[in-house]
Amino acid sequence: MPTPFTHLATVPELFAHPALAPDLAAALTAKLPAFLLGTIAPDVQTISGQTREATHFFPVPLDPGPPAVLRLLAAHPALAQPTALPAPQAAFLAGYWAHLIFDELWIARVFTPYFGPDAAWGADFRERLYLHNILRAAWDAADLARLTPLAGLTLAAAAPRGWLPFVEDQHLAAWRDWVADQLRPGAASRTVEVFTQRMRVDPAAFAALLADPAALERRLYAFVPPAVLAAYRAAAVTASVRAITLYAAGQIEALELLETHTPAGKAGAITKP
Repeated sequence: MPTPFTHLATVPELFAHPALAPDLAAALTAKLPAFLLGTIAPDVQTISGQTREATHFFPVPLDPGPPAVLRLLAAHPALAQPTALPAPQAAFLAGYWAHLIFDELWIARVFTPYFGPDAAWGADFRERLYLHNILRAAWDAADLARLTPLAGLTLAAAAPRGWLPFVEDQHLAAWRDWVADQLRPGAASRTVEVFTQRMRVDPAAFAALLADPAALERRLYAFVPPAVLAAYRAAAVTASVRAITLYAAGQIEALELLETHTPAGKAGAITKP
């Protein structure tokens, strides 16, 4: 799934989308620190020790259930009326919805059909998992280059106060700081370090592949076309704007129509050329 830097880098794309009403964009901009924290908050399980599903509200592999946004609101109905919430909390939740949608669509349209157990390329599933993280790291590096230190300063200004009934504020604050600190001038990204530690692989080899365009084309992009990735990103932006708009308007039931939770295998598959 996309990394925190990718989630943060998509915020300008959300705000530039023609379907986002100017007044709603202005309201979110007025509470931008909270919104930015929302866009990375589901990954707080890295700090809190929760399961991924406890903060993302959908399983992997995907099932035919409703979108994660609706699952979360069903479990915590007090969050379903944004006008009854403090403005920073409502903006934070709007960012949270965007993260969930980006992640669900990634599983449905990128991971499952192109990297999952049923995909038919690479030596085996383990190699595809490795290349999946290579892809995530490549996107991460490109998106990090688009972020300025101001993004980190803005994120660091977010002050959660009971915004989530299932995550403690101290964990949200620690996760906020872990990401924001990497955006400070002169700071180094820890993405390669994190991925290689989790996979228990050689960080030098991982970094070398990331830095080799020819090898990336041969081992990754020949099987996962950039056009597919661009289409995913565009769809995720559009669906996120739709979810944020429906939530702000109190049209919670319409979120059921979001096409974000495609069952595994329905998004297509590829075979060896």
